Amino acid sequence: MKKIENNDAMLDRITLIATLYYKDKLSQQEIAKKLNISRPWVSKLLTRAEELGIVKIEIESPILGNTQLEQRLCDKYQLEYACVIDNSDTSRDYLSIAAVNYFISQIKPNDIIGVAWGNAISRFIRHIHPLKFTDIQIVPLAGSFGASFDTLPNYNVIQLADLTGGKSHLLHFPAFCSSKEEYETLSSNPKVQSTLNLAENSDIIVTGIGTFETSFLTRHDILSADEVTQLKKSGAIGDISLQFLTSDSKLIETELTKRIIRADIFKASKHARVSIGIAEGIYKKDIIHSALSLHLINSFFTTKETALALLD
Repeated sequence: MKKIENNDAMLDRITLIATLYYKDKLSQQEIAKKLNISRPWVSKLLTRAEELGIVKIEIESPILGNTQLEQRLCDKYQLEYACVIDNSDTSRDYLSIAAVNYFISQIKPNDIIGVAWGNAISRFIRHIHPLKFTDIQIVPLAGSFGASFDTLPNYNVIQLADLTGGKSHLLHFPAFCSSKEEYETLSSNPKVQSTLNLAENSDIIVTGIGTFETSFLTRHDILSADEVTQLKKSGAIGDISLQFLTSDSKLIETELTKRIIRADIFKASKHARVSIGIAEGIYKKDIIHSALSLHLINSFFTTKETALALLD
């Protein structure tokens, strides 16, 4: 294809084509016919119009976020990416849509994707567009627990694999073992070991961040009142992928946490190219702060009010 020369005549032609296409809504084929040039040449001149700044494309959408707050979050927590959504418009789940769009932009061939559970992840999966990545693998970040689909890591894995075309790996074992002996028996199972190892070597992680007050762990009685009391007495304020943290960003270890079958989120996040965290609500401020301070997340999606609380 011939070279584009930056002379006045060519600039006039580029401007004309840009006007016909963007303002007058003619198709590239219609423009080519009117000007007696090829459609590929029209396409190239339109690209040139963008490069020269003749055409400036702006996307207006709630999912684009708040640039100022996003930069402040990135600076405070050393994040690679942040998205802050103004959720005053409740007509659509813009937070989940933004996270999905970013997730799709980050997938690469042969990626291993570690998936958590809970309301944020269910909403996220609900907005995934059908894709075709037959060479990626989807793996749960923990064993199974609860009776609701939202609380079943395996169910999220199956759904995400179906939507992306990837291969699913499942853990047909409970996350919470009733005794140390049960934990030792199940955790030594080769299938458990290989699946958790795969999860800890994920290229992309998608997880929520929970508090005791709103967590599925308490709402569905997965944790007993005594177990919650024990965790709180140890300083726990919530969890990220079943790793319980304190308000000063320390990992809690109790008899309960020593018998949970789950991937080590510290290992997983250190290995992952992209670790996506989705969490909102001022009441989650402290647990979100702890997770972000520990750099367990490098790409964070939240709402404006939550971001302001974190930056206060």
